[in-house]
Amino acid sequence: MIRKLFFGGLLLAAASTSWGAINLTASAGSGQVSLNWSYSGSTPVTQEIYRDLDSNPNGRVRIASVSSSTRNYVDTGVSGGTTYYYWIKNTVSGVAENSNVASATPSGGSGGGTISGSSCGTGGAQTTVNATIRVTSGTYDGGCQRFNAGSALGDGSQSEGQQPVFRVENGATLRNIVIGTNGADGIHTYNGAVLDNIYWMNVGEDAMTIKSSGTTTVRNIEGYDADDKFFQINAASTLNVSNCIIHRAGKALRQNGGTTFQINVTFDRCDINDMNEGVFRTDSSSSTARLTNSRLHDAGTVCIGPWSSCTQSGNTNY
Repeated sequence: MIRKLFFGGLLLAAASTSWGAINLTASAGSGQVSLNWSYSGSTPVTQEIYRDLDSNPNGRVRIASVSSSTRNYVDTGVSGGTTYYYWIKNTVSGVAENSNVASATPSGGSGGGTISGSSCGTGGAQTTVNATIRVTSGTYDGGCQRFNAGSALGDGSQSEGQQPVFRVENGATLRNIVIGTNGADGIHTYNGAVLDNIYWMNVGEDAMTIKSSGTTTVRNIEGYDADDKFFQINAASTLNVSNCIIHRAGKALRQNGGTTFQINVTFDRCDINDMNEGVFRTDSSSSTARLTNSRLHDAGTVCIGPWSSCTQSGNTNY
């Protein structure tokens, strides 16, 4: 299913079913889904919110943990025209209980144009990767499989020295990939690469790192929960990103701290939501960045540092 944000769409109806002591409902809006729930039994100690692209709870992803008193939540990490399924999971006296599944189909936001993320969703068949997969030429097509990093690569934390799930080199193409909930150090590129239709379920150390000079093209990607930065740039290079969804990160992009080499970055048609610090950060006065035709929500400062040029055009806030 293609996940898209259609600007200016109509509100679509939500659906929910009843189950157990937690009654959850979901209602769709423009670029968001509102969740409300109630209890007929004991007050919870912990509450977690889960989301998926189907009603089967296997493979669902936790998107938030909320206080025991919370009874509503707005999910803005969604794409217009896609149906999302939700659950509330609580713990009382050490016993976990799930709500009914509730679904809703958000519309797009205001403005014009279309932003597309990954069409893979959270993927199909799963495989565990215990040694980095190298793509040295041609195209590696993952068929929207979910690739989960094994412990040999890392634990998906912010610890330095974790290994990538994929290493893409010399202008090769990696496409139709889902990086699972252990993202380790994501994807490394050397001497340029093309990344197409990639989904990061839960970014580990970084989603993608440019390790050596070249031009890297990234398109139709989607990623969530990068505690620090989503893209890391460690060498003089060009990065062109289009049709991207990046939600909940420290920064969307960071040039390696303290470096003065030149990078040239363009982001076009991106949805950037909930950045702790901002969008672009550099310490180099020779680097350039440009953000166009994008949607921003709680994105912080767009241009951080002494950029030679950092510009915006055609962007909207929602």
